[in-house]
Amino acid sequence: MNTSSIPISAASRGPRWAQLRQLARMSGRLTRWQPAALVTAVAAVLLAWPWDDDTSWRTGVWSLRAIAMLLTLGGVFALDDAAAEVVASSPTTLRARTMFRVWLTLAWAVPVWGVSLLVMAPWISAVWLLWSSLEFAALLVAGLSTAALAARRYGLSEPGTVASAAVTGGFLGILALPGPLALFTLRSQDLVSAHVRWGLLLGLGVVVLWATSRDPSRVRRRRA
Repeated sequence: MNTSSIPISAASRGPRWAQLRQLARMSGRLTRWQPAALVTAVAAVLLAWPWDDDTSWRTGVWSLRAIAMLLTLGGVFALDDAAAEVVASSPTTLRARTMFRVWLTLAWAVPVWGVSLLVMAPWISAVWLLWSSLEFAALLVAGLSTAALAARRYGLSEPGTVASAAVTGGFLGILALPGPLALFTLRSQDLVSAHVRWGLLLGLGVVVLWATSRDPSRVRRRRA
């Protein structure tokens, strides 16, 4: 049989890109974007709050930390997948679906964070903007990995609620850490060690997020 005249579809030439384009077209219906919209509005209020010229830089740092927490709470709902029975039945892999939602979250959260840094820059030194960005990255990745773990371990199609509760509890726990163990520190002598721990938290979150997005069929094949 001569197959040279059979047209090759775009999906056949690049199945993964075709699947990702399909996800992009469906993202408005599949992704829970309402928490992100609410968080963006609250962050805008914090940034628009009238600043006094004598305001302490500490207030600015804590404002950035509050915004980082809000962005994390809004981001964890991106892994909610109430339509999983529709999308999961497609040839799109679990990792592709998870990473697509992660990139959607980053495409929203990173610009909002960038604007926050620009607004706070007149009151906060560059080194504190850097430290705060590391804290934000660690919080966001930890929140996403918690949501991914809840979805994988317990089969939740909407893990955002569980993840947001866990992130809130973790945030309060971090605030309660004493002296040398504190992560949210303003003491110059504790800054480096604290942010080394933030870096470890970020790395752990990346590993968990990557591990929980592995295709279950591949795991079963390896065990077999």
